[in-house]
Order: sequence, then C-alpha cells, then structure tokens
Amino acid sequence: MIILGIHTNHDASAALFDDYRMVSAVALERLTRIKSDGYRYPAEAVEECLAIAGLRREDVDVVALPRSEFAPKYFKRRAWWAKTKADGEGRLDLFRQMALHLGAAPDAIFDVALWLDDHGFAPSTRVHFYNHHDAHALGALFHTDWNDALLYTSDGYGDRVNASARLLKDGQLTALWGDDRDGLKLLGYEGARSSIGQLYLEVTAALGFKPLRHEGKVLGLAAWGKPVFAPELRANYTVDALGRTHGRMRLKDLRRRVHEMVKSAPREDVAASVQTVLEEVVLEAVGNILKNHPAKALGLAGGVFANVKLNQRLAERFPFQELFVYPAMSDAGIAAGGVLEFLLERDGLPSWLGHRYRFDTLYYGRDFDAEAEDAFRAAGAYAEYVGDPAAEAARRIADGAIVGTFLGAMEYGPRALGARSIMARATERSINDTLNKRLDRTEFMPFAPVVRIERYKEVFELPDSLVYPAQFMTTTCDVKPGWRDRVPAITHVDGTARPQLISRSQNAVYWDILDEYEKLTGLPVLINTSFNVHEEPIINAPAECVRALKDRRVDLVVTKGAIWSFAG
Repeated sequence: MIILGIHTNHDASAALFDDYRMVSAVALERLTRIKSDGYRYPAEAVEECLAIAGLRREDVDVVALPRSEFAPKYFKRRAWWAKTKADGEGRLDLFRQMALHLGAAPDAIFDVALWLDDHGFAPSTRVHFYNHHDAHALGALFHTDWNDALLYTSDGYGDRVNASARLLKDGQLTALWGDDRDGLKLLGYEGARSSIGQLYLEVTAALGFKPLRHEGKVLGLAAWGKPVFAPELRANYTVDALGRTHGRMRLKDLRRRVHEMVKSAPREDVAASVQTVLEEVVLEAVGNILKNHPAKALGLAGGVFANVKLNQRLAERFPFQELFVYPAMSDAGIAAGGVLEFLLERDGLPSWLGHRYRFDTLYYGRDFDAEAEDAFRAAGAYAEYVGDPAAEAARRIADGAIVGTFLGAMEYGPRALGARSIMARATERSINDTLNKRLDRTEFMPFAPVVRIERYKEVFELPDSLVYPAQFMTTTCDVKPGWRDRVPAITHVDGTARPQLISRSQNAVYWDILDEYEKLTGLPVLINTSFNVHEEPIINAPAECVRALKDRRVDLVVTKGAIWSFAG
C-alpha cells in the first residue's frame, strides 16, 4: 500500500511510504528555496517524493492529511470554516468542527472527493486526518525497539494542544494526556499561554530573531549570559502532578513583559533566562510523569526538542536506558508521523510494533549522483582530482580548505549529516569567524563536530543513552577537558558540543575522509556544518551546489568520484 503523508502548516513537507517502509521524505523549503516555506499544500514536495519512488499521484492508496490549512470551498457548509487569521486566510481544526457538530465523521464536514480531484488523486484514494501531537509521538516510537517507554511531545501549539504524554508498557500504548483524536474531548488543553514552547518563540521574536527559525541562536546566546529573569519567568508556570504545564499570564501580557526584559538587560541574559526556564519546566514535567509512570526509555518530538541542550539535560537527570529525539522533530516531521498514525489505526498496536525499525540513515531525498558531474562540468567547474576522493579531501582540509560534500540523497530533517555538509578543521577557533563570513551567518555558538562512531569516546563524554540520537545531531554532550583546546572550533563556551557520530555503512566517503584526516593529523574530529548560506535552506540539487562553489562559499566540493573547484 502506497501512503502519502502531507503537512501544510509552517515547514510544510511530504513523506511517502510503501506500507511501513519510508521511501522518501522532503521539506518544501528545500525545493522552493524559501526557508520554512509552508501554509499551503506542498505540491512540489509531493511531486518530489513521488518522483523519487517512480510513482504518480494515481498510484497513491492513502493520503494522510493534517486538520487545518484548507480553503473554505472544501467544507460542505461555509459555517464550518473559520477565518482565524487577520489577513483572511482560512484555518480550521477539522476535529474541533466535528466535535461541535455532534461527532460527525470527517466526510460529513469536509468534501474529500473535491479535495482529491483538485489535487490529482484518484477518487478511490482514502484520506486519513491525523492528530498533530500523535504524529509527533509515533515517529519517536516507531524508530526504536522499546517495549517500556514514555513519549513526551512539546511545541508551540498544534491541534489545540501544546504538549502530550503517552506510555508504552506491557504491550499497551496509553495517552496519559494531550490526546484529542476522537475530537470530542481535550485532555490537558489550556492554550498557548501554558506552552513553554510559545515562551521560547516570544523571546526569540523579542530578541529580534525570527520565531520558528532562529531559536538555535537564542540557545547559543544563552551560554554567554546570566539567567537574571529566570525566577520571574519560572513563576509564571506551574507543573501539576500529572506533568502538565499551566501558565498564569495571558499571552499578550507575557509578550509585553518579555519585550520589557529585552529593553532593560543584555540579550544574553534574556536568552539564558528563557533557556533555564525551559529546562526547569520540562525536567519537572517529565519527572512528575515518571513518579506515576516509571519508564526505561524516553521518546521526544516537537519543536521544543530541537533544543539540543535540553535533550542533554534530560539524559543527565533521568536514568533512561535510551533517549531518542525524532530527527525531524519540528512540524516538518509530522507528515511521516501522520502515515504512522494511519498504519497504527489500520493494523493495531501489536502488528505496528512488530514492523518497527531503527533509523540507519536519514538520506530520504533525491540522489543526484548520476547527474552531478555533468552539472559541474556544464557550469565550468574543474575536476581537480578524479577517483576515490577521501585521502585528497582530507589532505586539503588539513591544509585549511573548506570543503562541501555532495554525496547521494539529501538528508531528511534539519541537520546536515554528510550528504550536504561543509567540512573544515576544528583546530582554530578563528575558523568560526571565517566560515560565518563566507556563509553570511551570524551565530553565537561554534560549529558542530563529526566523528567516526568508533572514536567518539576519546573526545566526548557521551552517555550510552545518547549514542543513537547523536548519530542525527539531536543532543549536546560535554567535550572532555583535555580536548577543548585541541578542537576549540567545535567547543562552546560551556564546554559542550553537538556531535554527529558516523559509521562507514551510513556514508562511506564521509567516514573515509575522517579516517584519512586522523591518519594525517592524529585528530578524529572535523567541523560539520550545513551546506547553505544564511537564511537559505540546505542545498538540494547540483545547481545550488555549483552556485555555492562559484560564489566561494566553499573552496572545493567532494562528490563520490571527484573533487571540484573553479580554480583550474
């Protein structure tokens, strides 16, 4: 069965499954080149996912859709469509309308046939409307082999819920709170004012950054400041015995107070304050849940868990055997989660659990290897080296070159993991300024490191519980004291780094470059940062890679069979 998941809000995306096997997954932004593109049907992402699989829309058996971002014409009565945006765009929580109309089925409210026809799907295509936080949580569970786990989600807001908790134990998956899939009840709903994710968004905006995009800058700033406002902000939130967060202030009052803080203190202090409160609230929430529902593992999803320092704190505080953050933790990941929800409802939990698999790689985009070399030559690029590029690339990096990788299929999720990465040596702190200047970036934390999985224990104090998520760069850990001065470019002021662990089976050329670099220098670590300039998405196609090389964003580009430049 071919199942297509679609997400239509910010960070719109599509994901295609052949039954339980993920075939392709692409964020709209990678194709349109507009950061966080969304709030519409992601036609380009849908077509890309189908093209990767060699399929057409007519081949799709099921479409998994969210509950909002539909035009009014798809609702059978105009009264069932709500104008909730000042600019007149329509957004509606479909299940909320179902609840208001006596538990009506989706097709009693929504014209499924018209939607399918307008978007080119066969009339026989089934449509499944998925729950936002259920989609988050199921992704964090499906790619594990756990039998005893807490699933905790947190974000700004989604389907009237800002957080949720579920428990897998004794073969049962139980929604503790935050689940409204039946549309008739809301467990733990209090709106945006109780959302710790919303607080972080408000601070991001008040500091002059773009919310839903620049929260990582706030995290970077936080290590440089003092949490002087943390007590005041923390007093706004209580966490009850079930682990639910409750906010006291109205959102507009909280927003006004945050702006006053920014005007009265260094921005580093405001950032440190909100980071401290985020950690305290989430740690208390998880701790309270565990008092009533002990669990051996923790699955995390939702935009809050893009905060890698928070994820480290959770692993340090609680003795989980393993912690896993769904790699596409933001809303870009719920297209896949929506498919998983459909499969769970179709087959039941025992079968669903039996089909689970752990992620090996996240290379679910298009593979351009067959056409990359022709694109480079057509643009006038010069193949400086032809053959296995690893040893030569390592030598050039050791000599100070900044090298981009264009290897196989693009990554799924927000992290560059070797397919579309920039590599550089980590031995000089000044490389951060050099790279930021060449990429037009303004960052407040060092670049992330990559290390072969066989060598991470020498450099990083990474607990066993974080080895799996560290393969996808979703957590920080402490850099061992003896290494902080040896690799200063990847060590933050607080002594942490956000490593990627890589095995050769995941990306042979990438792993081989690290291996050859260590043979030359004795150092197992290199910088890995995403292959993009400021405010652009990570590159996808050869044309974007060629432009970056021509614009001197990088000195060289490594493909599977050559090293390219415009110097020849």
